[in-house]
Amino acid sequence: MKRTLFLSIFSLFLISTNTILSQTEFPSFISNNMVLQQQTEAPIWGWAEKGMKIKIQCNWEDSEYFAIADDTGKWQTKVKTPEAGGPFTITVNEDTIENVLIGEVWICSGQSNMKWELEKSIGGLEEIEKANYPEIRLFYAARQIGDKPQDDCYGNWVECTPKSASSFSAVAYYFGKKLYKELNVPIGLIHTSWGGSPAQAWVKEEIMKSDPDYQIYYDRQKKNELKAKPGILPLSQYSPSRLYNAMIHPLIPFAIKGAIWYQGESNRSEAILYEKLFPTMIKNWRDDWQQGNFPFYYVQIAPYNYNVPVEGALLRDAQRKTLSVPNTGMAVTMDIGNPNDIHPRNKVDVGERLALWALAKDYGKERIVFSGPLYNSIKSEGNKARIYFDYIGSGLMAKGEELTHFEIAGSDKIFYPAKAAIDGKTVLVKSEEVDNPVAVRYAFHNTDEPNLFNNEGLPASSFRTDDWIIVTDKSEISSNYQTEQNQFLVKIKTNTNSSEIRYTLDGTMPNQNSYLYDKAFSVSGPVTITSRVFVNKVPSVYVAQCEILQHKATGKKATYINKYSDKYSGGGEFALVNSMKGSDDFTDGFWQGFEGDDLEVIVDLEEELKISTVSIGCLQSIGAWIFFPKTLQIEVSKDGSNFEKVAQVTNNISKREEGDILEIFEAKVNNTSARYIKIVAENVGVCPEWHPGAGGKAWIFIDEIIIE
Repeated sequence: MKRTLFLSIFSLFLISTNTILSQTEFPSFISNNMVLQQQTEAPIWGWAEKGMKIKIQCNWEDSEYFAIADDTGKWQTKVKTPEAGGPFTITVNEDTIENVLIGEVWICSGQSNMKWELEKSIGGLEEIEKANYPEIRLFYAARQIGDKPQDDCYGNWVECTPKSASSFSAVAYYFGKKLYKELNVPIGLIHTSWGGSPAQAWVKEEIMKSDPDYQIYYDRQKKNELKAKPGILPLSQYSPSRLYNAMIHPLIPFAIKGAIWYQGESNRSEAILYEKLFPTMIKNWRDDWQQGNFPFYYVQIAPYNYNVPVEGALLRDAQRKTLSVPNTGMAVTMDIGNPNDIHPRNKVDVGERLALWALAKDYGKERIVFSGPLYNSIKSEGNKARIYFDYIGSGLMAKGEELTHFEIAGSDKIFYPAKAAIDGKTVLVKSEEVDNPVAVRYAFHNTDEPNLFNNEGLPASSFRTDDWIIVTDKSEISSNYQTEQNQFLVKIKTNTNSSEIRYTLDGTMPNQNSYLYDKAFSVSGPVTITSRVFVNKVPSVYVAQCEILQHKATGKKATYINKYSDKYSGGGEFALVNSMKGSDDFTDGFWQGFEGDDLEVIVDLEEELKISTVSIGCLQSIGAWIFFPKTLQIEVSKDGSNFEKVAQVTNNISKREEGDILEIFEAKVNNTSARYIKIVAENVGVCPEWHPGAGGKAWIFIDEIIIE
């Protein structure tokens, strides 16, 4: 009886063991509901017991495929895929992979603009209701970091439904939908992205470490390691190679048609290096996939108000130059961005513009115009420059009466705003300031939203025809009112020791013949001071300008009831009475900001005077949570204790008005006699419910109190 029991238990053990040994494991993306690339030899792989024989059968054909698990337990083979269709099943030993479609597979990667969910994009909620496409399959790879190459990632294939599409990449969704509608074949989208990630995080470590130009990224990583607390591994989505290890390497060599990419914002401060790094990344992926120079289409970053002048434009130019890499394409977004929001909500046009490249280049839709005008060459013609373009479609057009955002320069390398006009298939550019032009730039500032298109409605990319060193050093102008002299003492500074500062007093652009700043100087208002840094005679692209006025509040004491934010002090307690007006850049140092609070300040004129108007300069930039005040209220007093309300102005400009808007709020006070003037600018309090920062504290920004 004991022997019988033992044999029974042993038999069960053998059955159990045999079951375990016969099991195979697969990476997460070789699973039910997946899409395999059509008409190719698609790799299928997994893991099993060492030496196990693996038999693969695909029900779209009679052939059988075999593999044997190696010493590490990994096995791999390739199966021939037919034309698009399905659903099919794949049997691997005793396991069955079901609901498999054959179609077109694309990798969708990048940073937050690729990650941006459909539900958060313009029209996304309406689109989600219609997102029933069983033949579009979605794989959303979980965000993971790897200190070494990983074999698998977390995720699963699902059919496109309103539920699955809502949190999926909006750009990838619209790209896939456009392909599906045009081709009528199954589409597989593998979404692997991470917000804020730089390109170096997506490149293999051996490549990064083999090139001394990329040592800068490891130097940063070393600093992070030195700062890290004991027991903490200081790795993140910013670390070199860590996203390649965990979110690209596991996918290789799954058969794909190509890749789409939306990234660049996190590399904007290193545009010159990005010119090399981005093509390096593309080559890295292609080499590792071993599927040839597969299509790689990417999005050029949109206009945005970065803190450093032209750094966004330089990154866009690096992306434009990457078109020299074979089988690449670029979707331009100069017309669909938001200078005050780094995450433009229009993802429909982005995805569809990427799809145009694929349809034209990879799917035989030869009549499609798939790109807007791209700079080709320049030719000087007397006092004009002629610009030639590729991809003009059926012709060039300006959206508006005149072309905008062109600049032109002579041999002195100083760029001036230029007149531009379409002349057939070219654009002629000229300026009264430049007799012999040698270079042209188009939309080469961070927030430029230009208007050159082809007739098919696709925008031209920003470009520059020169390869000159670009200086971004910033000069800052400040002044103090000198009561006895009735003048302003002006100081200009920059943090670059090797540079020189040139300035003008009439608002014109400084050049090498302008005044050289060497010490503080005095001026009487009104005057417009313009300054610019020069490094080895190369002018900075940043121009500082300050308009100095003189009025009854100039240099007088201002007492704050509500104190300004330390983040935006504008220069301190005299910022609103220093007679210096701010620009439309709220970071220029002249603006004083109040977060969630009203401006409430009392100006002491030191004697009783007759006044007729009181005004304040205000800025609205809703992308930065800055709104115009609801009202401006003026109260006056002769003793500083008893105040009488004499005027109120209500803001009539919409809170939805986008862009950087300057406005003077002026109150008429009818020759009132007073010594003390109380100015109250009422904050809207919190961002409206339609705003991305809904419920958060709103700002008001004030640059000068003017009393006349």
